[in-house]
Amino acid sequence: MNILVTGATGYIGPFLIKKLKEIGHNVTILVRKKEDFIRLEAQGFKCILGDITDKESLVGIFNNIQILFHLANIASWWLPNNQTYYDVNLKGSINLFEESKKYPLDKIIHVSSIAAIRQPEGIMADEESIHQGDFESHYSKSKYLVEKETEKYLKDGLPIVTLNPGVVTGPKDTKTFGKTVLGIANGKVKAKFFPNSYIPLVYIDDLISIMIKSIDLKVGSKYVVVGENIKIGDVFDKVCKITDRDKITKITPNFILLMVAYYSEFLSFFNKKRPSLPIDGLKAIKIGAQASSKKSINDLDMEYLNGDQILTKLIDWFNKNNLINNCA
Repeated sequence: MNILVTGATGYIGPFLIKKLKEIGHNVTILVRKKEDFIRLEAQGFKCILGDITDKESLVGIFNNIQILFHLANIASWWLPNNQTYYDVNLKGSINLFEESKKYPLDKIIHVSSIAAIRQPEGIMADEESIHQGDFESHYSKSKYLVEKETEKYLKDGLPIVTLNPGVVTGPKDTKTFGKTVLGIANGKVKAKFFPNSYIPLVYIDDLISIMIKSIDLKVGSKYVVVGENIKIGDVFDKVCKITDRDKITKITPNFILLMVAYYSEFLSFFNKKRPSLPIDGLKAIKIGAQASSKKSINDLDMEYLNGDQILTKLIDWFNKNNLINNCA
């Protein structure tokens, strides 16, 4: 099939386009930067220069396209200007959907986030959930608003399928969840934080598997994609066990974390650099999130890796790439 992918230069995108190409699909990638255009075309992909925030650059991108995988978004807990979340995640998605209305696409697979359906602390989210409580971040609010728009476009006839993955990790994850795991494994993170908060973790291969399955899903389908809801404290314990490190028992008090977050954002106000601990990120981690993949397990025969398996594979990759010092 002829498939267009946005957001192919993020963490998930490279795994997706590689798999699509392997199984015989014709993959076209929408890219913003010329250097990405050159690099990806050298890998055998057709590329189009465009930006989802620029309507004019999107004209004609769906010519001969049957499937759209929409991954493009800003996934961050801090930006110099919060309006950027809405310009890219919300308005950018609307621009894509509006252009796609001119073409007979078979499917639009919108990769959203658990953040869009997050429930209050201790409550499990599923496909029927609507975000409850205050939005802990502009990122979360922007993803929620995009989902509200997809509901409208579905009613207008767009063939949308929505996936809500949790925290995605796997090979090459050294900047988000994987960064914390590396810190623990290398002895740089010496105290736990929010040990009873949950992370809805999913391995990248499992996400790619359901994304491929989504090509054949019924229009209007929606699936949560989570391998295991794991407590942060358990992540620390499991990483220490796998890497033969002494168990970490010290816990950083919440008020210390809050002080660090406010101070780092205070500095960012002046230097315009990303804070070491964004307040929105701190709030999201404190609240945590839990979500159920029961529907995809029952409907699609998905078999997810659990927390132990995910952490073992992640640490194996770190070891193979000499990222863990192995000095307990």
